[in-house]
Order: sequence, then C-alpha cells, then structure tokens
Amino acid sequence: MTTGVARLSAVVFGTVGAGLVLAGVVSIATGIPHRAHNMAPLAGPPDVGGRLGEISPLLAATMAALVVAWVVLMMATRRLRPSTSAAELIVLGAAIVVCIVGAIGRIGYAADGSVLLAGVACLTGGTAVVAAGVLAALVPE
Repeated sequence: MTTGVARLSAVVFGTVGAGLVLAGVVSIATGIPHRAHNMAPLAGPPDVGGRLGEISPLLAATMAALVVAWVVLMMATRRLRPSTSAAELIVLGAAIVVCIVGAIGRIGYAADGSVLLAGVACLTGGTAVVAAGVLAALVPE
C-alpha cells in the first residue's frame, strides 16, 4: 500500500467515523428516536447539568469524535506522524465504542428500532475510527 493511499484511506475512515458518531449522538440527544425510554430530549443547556450522569457517555463520545476530527485533520495536513495518529485513533475509537455501549443501556430501545439505529450508527463510527487507526499504522514514516 502506498503512502498516499494509506493516508487518504485513514483520513476518509476517520472522517466518516467521526461524522457517524456525531450524527448518532445528536439524533439520540435531541430525541429524534421518540420512543427512547429513560431519556427524554434535552430541554436546553440548563438541562445538561441536571442530567449529566444520564448523558455523560454521550458527551464523552462526542468529545472523542471531535478529537478524532482534529487528529484526522492534522494527519491529512502531515502535521502529525502516522504512528502517533494511529495510536490516538485506535484509542479514541475504542473509547467511543465503550461510551456508546454504556449509553445504550440508559437509552433503552424502541419497538420500531429507531434508537437502535442511532446506537448502531455510533458503534459503526467508532469501529471506523479504529479502522482509520489501523490504516494510519500502515503509512510508512
């Protein structure tokens, strides 16, 4: 695998993964899956403080996805060594998956599968970030 192809593949996987995580978390937090039990939609910024324990795994996954976006940007512009970005992406992807798995128990499920789809989108995004880390490891120094 050539340097350019491996770097581009890692950037694409990382970007798509971060986007999936952010879209899934926004979908869950704004109540798009209307039948999510144990988690009503957020009523605004003051509501975040009152329900921090309930939404903290989602906030952690969001922060990890934002850091992924920054790492991918730095890797794409060659400001971060591939080995360093590989380690960061693998750890961040694993953290996203763990946070979403922890949040799924609090979110519940809906008969129509809408909450499950948002959760699966987040898990897919976390897995794509791990794949981006593996691809970044293939970029020669």
